[in-house]
Amino acid sequence: MQQLDPKLELPRPPRPLIESNPVPQPYPVQALGGILGPAVERMAEVIGVPQALAAQSVLAASALATQGHAGLQFDGRNYPLSLYLITVAASGDRKTAADRSALLPARQWERQQWQHYREQLSRYRAAQRQAQRINPADPAPTNSVPLEAEPSAPRLITTDPTIEALIKGLCHDLPSMGLFCDEGGQFLGSSTMSRDNRLKAVTTLSSLWDGSPIDRARSMAGESLRVYDRRLSLHLMLQPYLAMQLLSDPLLQGQGILGRCLMTWPTSLAGQRSYQAVDLSKDAALKRYHHRLSALFYQPWSLSADGALQLSKLSLSPLARRRWIDLHDAIEAQLGEFGELASVRPSGSKAADNLLRIAGILAVVEESSVVEVDHIQRASALVGYYLTEIQRLTEQEPVCRVKEEADRLLRWLQVKDWKRFSIRDLNRNGPRFARKSSRHATKLLVELLDHHWLITDGHTFEVRHVQS
Repeated sequence: MQQLDPKLELPRPPRPLIESNPVPQPYPVQALGGILGPAVERMAEVIGVPQALAAQSVLAASALATQGHAGLQFDGRNYPLSLYLITVAASGDRKTAADRSALLPARQWERQQWQHYREQLSRYRAAQRQAQRINPADPAPTNSVPLEAEPSAPRLITTDPTIEALIKGLCHDLPSMGLFCDEGGQFLGSSTMSRDNRLKAVTTLSSLWDGSPIDRARSMAGESLRVYDRRLSLHLMLQPYLAMQLLSDPLLQGQGILGRCLMTWPTSLAGQRSYQAVDLSKDAALKRYHHRLSALFYQPWSLSADGALQLSKLSLSPLARRRWIDLHDAIEAQLGEFGELASVRPSGSKAADNLLRIAGILAVVEESSVVEVDHIQRASALVGYYLTEIQRLTEQEPVCRVKEEADRLLRWLQVKDWKRFSIRDLNRNGPRFARKSSRHATKLLVELLDHHWLITDGHTFEVRHVQS
Protein backbone atom coordinates (compact mmCIF):
# COMPACT_ATOMS: atom_id res chain seq x y z
CA MET A 1 0.00 0.00 0.00
CA GLN A 2 1.31 3.44 -0.88
CA GLN A 3 2.25 5.47 2.20
CA LEU A 4 1.26 9.12 2.44
CA ASP A 5 4.09 11.55 2.89
CA PRO A 6 3.57 12.93 6.44
CA LYS A 7 5.14 16.21 5.30
CA LEU A 8 2.49 16.67 2.62
CA GLU A 9 -0.08 19.23 3.83
CA LEU A 10 -3.58 18.18 2.89
CA PRO A 11 -6.04 20.93 1.97
CA ARG A 12 -8.06 21.98 4.96
CA PRO A 13 -11.83 21.63 4.74
CA PRO A 14 -13.74 24.91 4.39
CA ARG A 15 -15.08 26.44 7.60
CA PRO A 16 -18.50 28.09 7.78
CA LEU A 17 -18.38 31.89 7.70
CA ILE A 18 -21.51 32.19 9.82
CA GLU A 19 -22.51 29.68 12.46
CA SER A 20 -25.81 28.23 11.42
CA ASN A 21 -28.80 29.54 13.38
CA PRO A 22 -32.11 27.73 13.61
CA VAL A 23 -34.49 28.72 10.85
CA PRO A 24 -37.84 30.21 11.91
CA GLN A 25 -40.49 27.67 12.76
CA PRO A 26 -43.62 27.66 10.55
CA TYR A 27 -46.30 29.92 11.98
CA PRO A 28 -49.19 27.83 13.42
CA VAL A 29 -51.84 29.52 11.27
CA GLN A 30 -54.46 26.84 11.96
CA ALA A 31 -54.40 27.82 15.64
CA LEU A 32 -55.91 31.20 14.71
CA GLY A 33 -59.23 29.55 13.96
CA GLY A 34 -61.76 29.66 11.17
CA ILE A 35 -62.00 33.46 10.85
CA LEU A 36 -58.48 34.76 11.42
CA GLY A 37 -56.55 31.79 9.99
CA PRO A 38 -57.95 31.81 6.43
CA ALA A 39 -57.55 35.61 6.30
CA VAL A 40 -53.87 35.25 7.20
CA GLU A 41 -53.35 32.55 4.56
CA ARG A 42 -54.94 34.61 1.81
CA MET A 43 -53.11 37.81 2.78
CA ALA A 44 -49.79 35.98 2.80
CA GLU A 45 -50.48 34.33 -0.56
CA VAL A 46 -51.79 37.38 -2.43
CA ILE A 47 -49.69 40.18 -0.90
CA GLY A 48 -46.56 38.04 -0.89
CA VAL A 49 -45.56 38.17 2.78
CA PRO A 50 -44.60 35.43 5.25
CA GLN A 51 -47.57 34.01 7.12
CA ALA A 52 -45.99 35.14 10.40
CA LEU A 53 -46.00 38.77 9.22
CA ALA A 54 -49.63 38.62 8.10
CA ALA A 55 -50.58 36.92 11.37
CA GLN A 56 -48.99 39.70 13.43
CA SER A 57 -51.06 42.33 11.64
CA VAL A 58 -54.27 40.28 12.00
CA LEU A 59 -53.67 39.53 15.70
CA ALA A 60 -52.92 43.20 16.41
CA ALA A 61 -56.10 44.32 14.65
CA SER A 62 -58.11 41.66 16.51
CA ALA A 63 -56.72 42.77 19.87
CA LEU A 64 -57.66 46.37 19.06
CA ALA A 65 -61.18 45.28 18.08
CA THR A 66 -61.81 43.19 21.20
CA GLN A 67 -59.94 44.94 24.03
CA GLY A 68 -62.63 47.60 24.49
CA HIS A 69 -65.45 45.10 24.85
CA ALA A 70 -64.26 42.28 27.08
CA GLY A 71 -61.67 41.15 29.58
CA LEU A 72 -60.82 37.90 31.30
CA GLN A 73 -61.52 37.42 34.98
CA PHE A 74 -59.78 34.52 36.66
CA ASP A 75 -59.51 33.86 40.41
CA GLY A 76 -60.03 37.55 41.18
CA ARG A 77 -57.39 38.61 38.66
CA ASN A 78 -58.19 40.68 35.59
CA TYR A 79 -56.50 40.05 32.24
CA PRO A 80 -56.92 42.63 29.45
CA LEU A 81 -57.23 41.45 25.86
CA SER A 82 -54.54 43.90 24.74
CA LEU A 83 -51.45 42.61 22.92
CA TYR A 84 -48.03 44.10 22.24
CA LEU A 85 -46.45 42.76 19.04
CA ILE A 86 -43.15 43.40 17.25
CA THR A 87 -42.51 42.30 13.66
CA VAL A 88 -39.07 42.50 12.07
CA ALA A 89 -38.97 42.93 8.30
CA ALA A 90 -36.75 44.81 5.88
CA SER A 91 -37.80 47.64 3.61
CA GLY A 92 -39.63 46.20 0.62
CA ASP A 93 -41.06 43.24 2.54
CA ARG A 94 -44.60 44.68 2.14
CA LYS A 95 -45.22 45.40 5.80
CA THR A 96 -47.48 48.34 4.97
CA ALA A 97 -49.62 46.34 2.55
CA ALA A 98 -50.23 43.63 5.14
CA ASP A 99 -51.09 46.15 7.85
CA ARG A 100 -53.39 48.06 5.51
CA SER A 101 -55.39 44.93 4.73
CA ALA A 102 -55.59 43.77 8.35
CA LEU A 103 -56.60 47.18 9.68
CA LEU A 104 -59.15 48.03 6.97
CA PRO A 105 -62.19 47.70 9.32
CA ALA A 106 -60.50 49.91 11.93
CA ARG A 107 -59.59 52.56 9.35
CA GLN A 108 -63.11 52.59 7.92
CA TRP A 109 -64.61 53.05 11.40
CA GLU A 110 -62.10 55.76 12.22
CA ARG A 111 -62.77 57.64 8.98
CA GLN A 112 -66.51 57.67 9.67
CA GLN A 113 -65.92 58.85 13.23
CA TRP A 114 -63.69 61.70 12.07
CA GLN A 115 -66.49 62.88 9.77
CA HIS A 116 -68.91 62.88 12.72
CA TYR A 117 -66.29 64.64 14.85
CA ARG A 118 -65.88 67.49 12.34
CA GLU A 119 -69.66 67.98 12.24
CA GLN A 120 -69.91 67.95 16.06
CA LEU A 121 -66.95 70.32 16.40
CA SER A 122 -68.52 72.73 13.91
CA ARG A 123 -71.77 72.76 15.92
CA TYR A 124 -69.87 73.16 19.19
CA ARG A 125 -67.92 76.17 17.89
CA ALA A 126 -71.08 77.72 16.47
CA ALA A 127 -72.70 77.38 19.91
CA GLN A 128 -69.64 79.01 21.48
CA ARG A 129 -69.86 81.96 19.10
CA GLN A 130 -73.59 82.30 19.82
CA ALA A 131 -72.90 82.32 23.57
CA GLN A 132 -70.24 84.99 23.05
CA ARG A 133 -72.73 87.22 21.25
CA ILE A 134 -75.20 86.83 24.13
CA ASN A 135 -72.60 87.70 26.78
CA PRO A 136 -69.56 89.29 25.09
CA ALA A 137 -68.02 90.32 28.46
CA ASP A 138 -67.54 86.69 29.47
CA PRO A 139 -64.87 84.93 27.34
CA ALA A 140 -65.86 81.57 28.90
CA PRO A 141 -69.60 81.96 29.43
CA THR A 142 -70.89 80.26 32.53
CA ASN A 143 -74.13 82.13 33.18
CA SER A 144 -75.68 81.51 29.78
CA VAL A 145 -77.23 78.34 28.45
CA PRO A 146 -74.76 75.52 29.26
CA LEU A 147 -72.83 74.26 26.29
CA GLU A 148 -72.42 70.62 25.43
CA ALA A 149 -68.97 69.23 26.17
CA GLU A 150 -66.35 69.68 23.46
CA PRO A 151 -66.38 66.57 21.27
CA SER A 152 -63.52 64.07 21.66
CA ALA A 153 -61.11 63.38 18.81
CA PRO A 154 -61.69 59.77 17.63
CA ARG A 155 -58.01 58.86 17.21
CA LEU A 156 -58.26 55.08 17.41
CA ILE A 157 -54.83 54.41 15.87
CA THR A 158 -51.77 56.55 16.50
CA THR A 159 -48.28 56.09 15.06
CA ASP A 160 -45.72 58.22 16.88
CA PRO A 161 -47.29 60.03 19.83
CA THR A 162 -45.47 61.49 22.79
CA ILE A 163 -46.33 59.60 25.95
CA GLU A 164 -48.19 62.65 27.25
CA ALA A 165 -50.27 62.80 24.05
CA LEU A 166 -51.01 59.08 24.29
CA ILE A 167 -52.14 59.41 27.91
CA LYS A 168 -54.23 62.47 27.06
CA GLY A 169 -55.89 60.57 24.22
CA LEU A 170 -56.75 57.60 26.46
CA CYS A 171 -58.02 59.83 29.26
CA HIS A 172 -59.99 62.44 27.32
CA ASP A 173 -60.69 61.04 23.85
CA LEU A 174 -60.98 57.27 23.35
CA PRO A 175 -60.52 54.76 26.19
CA SER A 176 -59.28 52.09 23.77
CA MET A 177 -56.47 52.81 21.31
CA GLY A 178 -53.77 51.19 19.19
CA LEU A 179 -50.18 52.33 18.80
CA PHE A 180 -49.48 50.84 15.37
CA CYS A 181 -46.50 51.82 13.26
CA ASP A 182 -45.42 50.03 10.07
CA GLU A 183 -42.13 51.92 10.22
CA GLY A 184 -41.23 51.39 13.87
CA GLY A 185 -38.13 53.58 13.55
CA GLN A 186 -40.53 56.51 13.37
CA PHE A 187 -41.58 55.75 16.95
CA LEU A 188 -38.24 54.55 18.32
CA GLY A 189 -36.45 57.54 16.81
CA SER A 190 -38.95 60.08 18.11
CA SER A 191 -38.51 62.29 21.15
CA THR A 192 -40.66 59.81 23.09
CA MET A 193 -37.84 57.26 23.01
CA SER A 194 -34.97 59.72 23.39
CA ARG A 195 -32.38 59.13 26.10
CA ASP A 196 -34.14 61.56 28.46
CA ASN A 197 -37.68 60.25 27.92
CA ARG A 198 -37.54 56.56 27.18
CA LEU A 199 -37.49 55.29 30.77
CA LYS A 200 -40.76 57.13 31.36
CA ALA A 201 -42.14 55.89 28.03
CA VAL A 202 -41.21 52.27 28.71
CA THR A 203 -42.65 52.22 32.23
CA THR A 204 -45.87 53.85 31.00
CA LEU A 205 -46.25 51.31 28.18
CA SER A 206 -45.62 48.46 30.61
CA SER A 207 -48.26 49.83 32.97
CA LEU A 208 -50.80 50.14 30.16
CA TRP A 209 -50.16 46.52 29.10
CA ASP A 210 -50.88 45.47 32.67
CA GLY A 211 -54.20 47.35 32.61
CA SER A 212 -53.17 49.51 35.58
CA PRO A 213 -54.90 52.84 36.28
CA ILE A 214 -53.36 55.91 34.67
CA ASP A 215 -52.11 58.12 37.49
CA ARG A 216 -50.80 61.64 36.95
CA ALA A 217 -49.92 63.81 39.96
CA ARG A 218 -49.24 67.46 39.07
CA SER A 219 -48.69 70.55 41.19
CA MET A 220 -51.07 72.79 39.22
CA ALA A 221 -54.74 72.70 40.19
CA GLY A 222 -56.85 70.61 37.83
CA GLU A 223 -53.87 68.92 36.18
CA SER A 224 -53.77 65.77 38.35
CA LEU A 225 -55.86 62.78 37.33
CA ARG A 226 -56.43 59.10 37.86
CA VAL A 227 -58.45 57.11 35.34
CA TYR A 228 -59.31 53.44 35.17
CA ASP A 229 -59.90 50.74 32.58
CA ARG A 230 -58.13 52.14 29.55
CA ARG A 231 -56.72 49.76 26.97
CA LEU A 232 -53.81 49.97 24.53
CA SER A 233 -52.55 47.46 21.95
CA LEU A 234 -49.24 47.96 20.18
CA HIS A 235 -47.72 46.71 16.93
CA LEU A 236 -44.31 47.96 15.81
CA MET A 237 -42.81 46.83 12.52
CA LEU A 238 -39.05 47.26 12.64
CA GLN A 239 -36.13 47.17 10.25
CA PRO A 240 -33.61 44.43 11.16
CA TYR A 241 -30.91 46.84 12.37
CA LEU A 242 -33.41 48.46 14.75
CA ALA A 243 -34.49 45.06 16.02
CA MET A 244 -30.89 44.18 16.87
CA GLN A 245 -30.55 47.45 18.80
CA LEU A 246 -33.80 46.73 20.61
CA LEU A 247 -32.80 43.21 21.60
CA SER A 248 -29.46 44.39 22.99
CA ASP A 249 -30.78 47.45 24.86
CA PRO A 250 -30.20 46.89 28.61
CA LEU A 251 -32.90 49.39 29.63
CA LEU A 252 -35.61 47.68 27.58
CA GLN A 253 -34.49 44.27 28.82
CA GLY A 254 -34.30 45.42 32.44
CA GLN A 255 -37.70 47.12 32.45
CA GLY A 256 -39.44 44.02 31.06
CA ILE A 257 -41.21 45.70 28.15
CA LEU A 258 -39.77 43.24 25.61
CA GLY A 259 -40.98 40.33 27.73
CA ARG A 260 -44.53 41.59 27.24
CA CYS A 261 -44.13 41.67 23.45
CA LEU A 262 -44.80 38.82 21.02
CA MET A 263 -41.99 39.06 18.50
CA THR A 264 -41.26 37.46 15.15
CA TRP A 265 -38.57 37.84 12.49
CA PRO A 266 -39.70 35.78 9.48
CA THR A 267 -37.50 35.02 6.49
CA SER A 268 -37.99 37.53 3.69
CA LEU A 269 -39.75 36.37 0.53
CA ALA A 270 -38.11 39.03 -1.66
CA GLY A 271 -37.30 37.55 -5.05
CA GLN A 272 -39.96 34.84 -4.80
CA ARG A 273 -43.16 36.89 -5.09
CA SER A 274 -44.99 36.60 -8.38
CA TYR A 275 -47.87 38.98 -9.00
CA GLN A 276 -51.28 37.68 -7.90
CA ALA A 277 -54.21 39.02 -9.94
CA VAL A 278 -56.58 38.88 -6.98
CA ASP A 279 -58.75 41.61 -5.47
CA LEU A 280 -58.55 40.89 -1.74
CA SER A 281 -61.56 43.10 -1.04
CA LYS A 282 -63.65 40.49 -2.87
CA ASP A 283 -61.96 37.45 -1.36
CA ALA A 284 -64.35 35.31 0.71
CA ALA A 285 -61.89 34.73 3.59
CA LEU A 286 -60.99 38.43 3.85
CA LYS A 287 -64.64 39.49 3.59
CA ARG A 288 -65.55 37.21 6.47
CA TYR A 289 -62.65 38.56 8.57
CA HIS A 290 -63.47 42.20 7.74
CA HIS A 291 -67.16 41.66 8.46
CA ARG A 292 -66.48 40.23 11.93
CA LEU A 293 -63.97 42.91 12.91
CA SER A 294 -66.23 45.66 11.54
CA ALA A 295 -69.04 44.37 13.75
CA LEU A 296 -66.72 44.71 16.77
CA PHE A 297 -65.47 48.18 15.83
CA TYR A 298 -68.98 49.50 15.16
CA GLN A 299 -70.33 48.01 18.40
CA PRO A 300 -70.37 50.92 20.90
CA TRP A 301 -68.27 50.54 24.01
CA SER A 302 -70.06 50.36 27.34
CA LEU A 303 -68.74 53.29 29.40
CA SER A 304 -69.18 54.39 33.00
CA ALA A 305 -69.87 58.01 33.98
CA ASP A 306 -66.13 58.74 34.25
CA GLY A 307 -65.42 57.35 30.77
CA ALA A 308 -63.99 54.01 31.93
CA LEU A 309 -64.65 50.90 29.85
CA GLN A 310 -67.25 48.60 31.36
CA LEU A 311 -65.93 45.34 30.01
CA SER A 312 -67.88 42.13 29.63
CA LYS A 313 -66.31 39.47 31.82
CA LEU A 314 -65.09 36.41 29.98
CA SER A 315 -64.82 33.27 32.07
CA LEU A 316 -63.05 29.97 31.48
CA SER A 317 -64.86 26.67 31.25
CA PRO A 318 -63.77 24.13 33.90
CA LEU A 319 -61.70 22.19 31.34
CA ALA A 320 -60.12 25.39 29.99
CA ARG A 321 -59.28 26.52 33.52
CA ARG A 322 -57.60 23.21 34.35
CA ARG A 323 -55.65 23.21 31.07
CA TRP A 324 -54.41 26.78 31.53
CA ILE A 325 -53.22 26.04 35.08
CA ASP A 326 -51.30 23.01 33.77
CA LEU A 327 -49.69 25.14 31.05
CA HIS A 328 -48.90 27.94 33.51
CA ASP A 329 -47.13 25.50 35.84
CA ALA A 330 -45.27 23.82 32.97
CA ILE A 331 -43.95 27.20 31.79
CA GLU A 332 -43.01 28.23 35.31
CA ALA A 333 -41.05 25.01 35.81
CA GLN A 334 -38.85 25.91 32.82
CA LEU A 335 -37.96 29.39 34.10
CA GLY A 336 -35.43 28.20 36.68
CA GLU A 337 -31.68 28.45 36.24
CA PHE A 338 -31.39 25.21 34.27
CA GLY A 339 -34.79 25.30 32.57
CA GLU A 340 -35.45 25.52 28.83
CA LEU A 341 -36.76 29.09 29.20
CA ALA A 342 -34.05 30.39 31.53
CA SER A 343 -32.44 32.47 28.76
CA VAL A 344 -35.76 34.15 27.87
CA ARG A 345 -37.14 34.53 31.38
CA PRO A 346 -38.78 37.97 30.78
CA SER A 347 -40.82 36.52 27.89
CA GLY A 348 -41.42 33.22 29.67
CA SER A 349 -42.74 34.95 32.79
CA LYS A 350 -45.40 36.73 30.69
CA ALA A 351 -46.18 33.74 28.45
CA ALA A 352 -49.11 32.40 30.49
CA ASP A 353 -50.63 35.91 30.60
CA ASN A 354 -50.27 36.31 26.82
CA LEU A 355 -51.75 32.86 26.38
CA LEU A 356 -54.90 33.90 28.24
CA ARG A 357 -55.12 37.15 26.30
CA ILE A 358 -54.90 35.39 22.93
CA ALA A 359 -57.45 32.77 24.04
CA GLY A 360 -59.81 35.58 25.04
CA ILE A 361 -59.35 37.35 21.70
CA LEU A 362 -60.09 34.13 19.81
CA ALA A 363 -63.21 33.57 21.91
CA VAL A 364 -64.59 37.09 21.30
CA VAL A 365 -63.81 37.02 17.57
CA GLU A 366 -65.58 33.66 17.36
CA GLU A 367 -68.56 35.06 19.32
CA SER A 368 -68.13 32.90 22.40
CA SER A 369 -68.81 34.33 25.86
CA VAL A 370 -66.76 31.54 27.47
CA VAL A 371 -63.13 30.63 26.84
CA GLU A 372 -63.21 26.92 26.02
CA VAL A 373 -60.36 24.42 26.25
CA ASP A 374 -59.99 24.60 22.44
CA HIS A 375 -59.20 28.33 22.71
CA ILE A 376 -56.57 27.59 25.35
CA GLN A 377 -55.02 24.82 23.25
CA ARG A 378 -54.81 27.01 20.18
CA ALA A 379 -53.44 29.96 22.14
CA SER A 380 -50.85 27.59 23.62
CA ALA A 381 -49.64 26.67 20.12
CA LEU A 382 -49.30 30.36 19.25
CA VAL A 383 -47.44 31.27 22.45
CA GLY A 384 -45.19 28.24 21.95
CA TYR A 385 -44.24 29.66 18.56
CA TYR A 386 -43.39 33.07 20.06
CA LEU A 387 -41.26 31.52 22.82
CA THR A 388 -39.32 29.49 20.25
CA GLU A 389 -38.88 32.61 18.14
CA ILE A 390 -37.57 34.81 20.96
CA GLN A 391 -35.13 32.04 21.89
CA ARG A 392 -33.92 31.91 18.29
CA LEU A 393 -33.47 35.68 18.14
CA THR A 394 -31.79 36.25 21.49
CA GLU A 395 -29.52 33.22 21.68
CA GLN A 396 -27.75 33.66 18.34
CA GLU A 397 -24.31 35.25 18.19
CA PRO A 398 -23.99 38.69 16.57
CA VAL A 399 -22.80 38.46 12.98
CA CYS A 400 -19.80 40.39 11.65
CA ARG A 401 -20.94 42.49 8.67
CA VAL A 402 -17.93 41.53 6.51
CA LYS A 403 -18.45 37.82 7.24
CA GLU A 404 -22.13 38.18 6.46
CA GLU A 405 -21.36 39.72 3.06
CA ALA A 406 -18.59 37.18 2.39
CA ASP A 407 -21.09 34.39 3.02
CA ARG A 408 -23.52 36.12 0.69
CA LEU A 409 -20.80 36.38 -1.99
CA LEU A 410 -19.99 32.67 -1.60
CA ARG A 411 -23.62 31.73 -2.14
CA TRP A 412 -23.71 34.01 -5.19
CA LEU A 413 -20.59 32.34 -6.64
CA GLN A 414 -22.12 28.92 -6.08
CA VAL A 415 -25.49 29.80 -7.60
CA LYS A 416 -23.87 31.51 -10.63
CA ASP A 417 -21.41 28.59 -11.01
CA TRP A 418 -18.33 30.81 -10.96
CA LYS A 419 -15.61 28.17 -10.56
CA ARG A 420 -12.71 30.48 -11.49
CA PHE A 421 -12.53 34.26 -11.64
CA SER A 422 -10.22 37.24 -11.20
CA ILE A 423 -10.62 40.37 -9.13
CA ARG A 424 -11.33 42.22 -12.36
CA ASP A 425 -14.15 39.77 -13.17
CA LEU A 426 -15.64 40.34 -9.72
CA ASN A 427 -15.42 44.14 -9.94
CA ARG A 428 -17.00 44.19 -13.40
CA ASN A 429 -19.61 41.41 -13.26
CA GLY A 430 -19.97 40.42 -9.63
CA PRO A 431 -22.93 41.23 -7.38
CA ARG A 432 -23.51 44.90 -6.58
CA PHE A 433 -22.86 44.55 -2.83
CA ALA A 434 -19.36 43.20 -3.60
CA ARG A 435 -18.58 46.06 -6.01
CA LYS A 436 -18.76 48.93 -3.52
CA SER A 437 -15.01 49.41 -3.90
CA SER A 438 -11.92 47.36 -4.73
CA ARG A 439 -10.95 47.52 -1.07
CA HIS A 440 -14.32 46.10 0.01
CA ALA A 441 -14.14 43.31 -2.58
CA THR A 442 -10.64 42.43 -1.33
CA LYS A 443 -11.93 42.18 2.25
CA LEU A 444 -14.60 39.70 1.18
CA LEU A 445 -12.09 37.61 -0.77
CA VAL A 446 -9.70 37.55 2.21
CA GLU A 447 -12.51 36.20 4.42
CA LEU A 448 -13.25 33.46 1.88
CA LEU A 449 -9.57 32.58 1.65
CA ASP A 450 -9.17 32.51 5.44
CA HIS A 451 -12.13 30.13 5.70
CA HIS A 452 -10.71 27.95 2.88
CA TRP A 453 -13.57 28.50 0.46
CA LEU A 454 -11.20 29.90 -2.18
CA ILE A 455 -7.74 29.01 -3.36
CA THR A 456 -5.58 31.37 -5.41
CA ASP A 457 -2.38 31.47 -7.42
CA GLY A 458 -2.11 35.20 -6.84
CA HIS A 459 -4.00 36.13 -10.01
CA THR A 460 -7.16 34.02 -10.20
CA PHE A 461 -9.40 32.49 -7.56
CA GLU A 462 -10.95 29.06 -7.59
CA VAL A 463 -14.10 28.24 -5.62
CA ARG A 464 -14.01 25.00 -3.67
CA HIS A 465 -17.03 22.72 -3.34
CA VAL A 466 -19.13 24.42 -5.98
CA GLN A 467 -22.66 23.06 -5.86
CA SER A 468 -23.64 21.15 -8.98
